Amino acid sequence: MSSLKVSIVYGDLKAEFEGDPGEVYSKVVNFLERSIPAYSLASKLNAFPGVEALLEKLSEMLAYTPSEGVFVKKPLSSIPTSNAILLYAASRYLNNLLGFSESSECSASELAEAVGKPEKTVSGRLTELVQRAYLRRVGRGGYVITPQGLNYLVESSAI
Repeated sequence: MSSLKVSIVYGDLKAEFEGDPGEVYSKVVNFLERSIPAYSLASKLNAFPGVEALLEKLSEMLAYTPSEGVFVKKPLSSIPTSNAILLYAASRYLNNLLGFSESSECSASELAEAVGKPEKTVSGRLTELVQRAYLRRVGRGGYVITPQGLNYLVESSAI
């Protein structure tokens, strides 16, 4: 039986793997994901076409780290409430696509806490955002960003 041998040299990183091709493949992918965080993101982005372009277009507002996933760069309390809600919903959506969260849905109370505004204020903005079709109401009290909401964030210079 033959075995596969792979050597990796990337800057100061060096590794060798040898054995059954399936095992070597798994070890190489695990090594790359642990050692090169950008590889981990790139492999996830390849699974969802369009996400990389979306992250790039929203790079002024959103950032990514392997430990935190996608997050809003500025304090949400410093952004107009409607835009802050959309940014938070966009980060939840992207984190869900990339496997950092189980759901892209957020509740009014979660949004109020995230944006640092009273729930009554957030509820009013949620109604407006749903009417504009930037958010969609799901289940009992959950909200997710829509393609129109993402498009608004990409094209908006108000944030």
